[in-house]
Amino acid sequence: MGSIASCTFETCSVATSPYGYPPSAAADAIFFIIHIGSLMACLLYSFYLADDNRWFEFTIPVSIACFFESIGYAVRLGSSSDPWNVALYATSMSFIFVAPAFVSAGIYLTIPEAIKILGVEHSLIDVTRYPLLIWIDVLGFILQLVGIIFSFSDLSIDRGLGRNAQIGGPIIATGMAIQAVSLIIFIGLFAIVLLRAAVANSQFGYTTFHPIHGFVPMAHRFKFFVAMLLISAMCLFARAIYQTVVLSDGLGSYTAKNQALFAGLDSLLVIEAVVGLVVAHPIRFLRNGLDKRLGSRTTSVMIEEGRMSQFTVGSRQGPPVRPPRPDQPVRPRRPDEPMGQGQVPWSTTSTRNYI
Repeated sequence: MGSIASCTFETCSVATSPYGYPPSAAADAIFFIIHIGSLMACLLYSFYLADDNRWFEFTIPVSIACFFESIGYAVRLGSSSDPWNVALYATSMSFIFVAPAFVSAGIYLTIPEAIKILGVEHSLIDVTRYPLLIWIDVLGFILQLVGIIFSFSDLSIDRGLGRNAQIGGPIIATGMAIQAVSLIIFIGLFAIVLLRAAVANSQFGYTTFHPIHGFVPMAHRFKFFVAMLLISAMCLFARAIYQTVVLSDGLGSYTAKNQALFAGLDSLLVIEAVVGLVVAHPIRFLRNGLDKRLGSRTTSVMIEEGRMSQFTVGSRQGPPVRPPRPDQPVRPRRPDEPMGQGQVPWSTTSTRNYI
């Protein structure tokens, strides 16, 4: 046959295009709108709704992912009228391949704060080590870039995909597999934290002791946030497995040219991960960990009140309260009762839900 550059739907079979199918304009438009909306919402949280902690460590990587996905689906939207355009194909697939790595980075940078609220004693590793999973993703990201560059290095407007696509595909698949490894490590570690915290919560009604607020039960909104973190990670893991299997046979394989598989096991899974994380943005559902607003009283005010209560009885200044003896039981102080020996401030033992 002649050059595919001059192909139209009337003169050539769409199977000869790099996609192997005509990209659905309706589906790509929906995916584009969702990612653009998620990008705008993410930026709105950090630059408009945030007070002191803007959560840039979460917002920046997730926003980059939404931006890349938006570019990818905008280009695919253009390909719906000309699926034989190899430049559009290479651009769209490149951005769609690498974007989810930034979503997982946002999860890894956010999870330490969530575990601190659940209780660091439930984690198998130090909470500061979770962000180190990003370096595994970085290795996978680099391999994906190498595979993309190699795959599209011999593109031809006349022939479409070249021979390098069969070699570069498995390189991209290796990068996807490494990303899947980092995600399954995270899912396993985080699942253990949730299991241990759930057992403690069922037995005692709380998951850990917080120095400021005492024994605090988990709020429903925090449970929702934690659930979204886990579900998003599982969606990204399933997507990475799909791309690993598909790309191991090369970009020109039958499975790589199946639009239904791509839409269901890549587009929808990434959409679910991104939308879930944006809806449960830390600014709304985590903020500053335990530093929550209680009406108009902030935690810092409560701490200062607790500090002043050690020197004040009623309206008169008095000496510091002596600490209790080791064999003397400590009981909470009633709100209307002066501070006495063997008692602790009422605010430090409150079980009000601040999370």
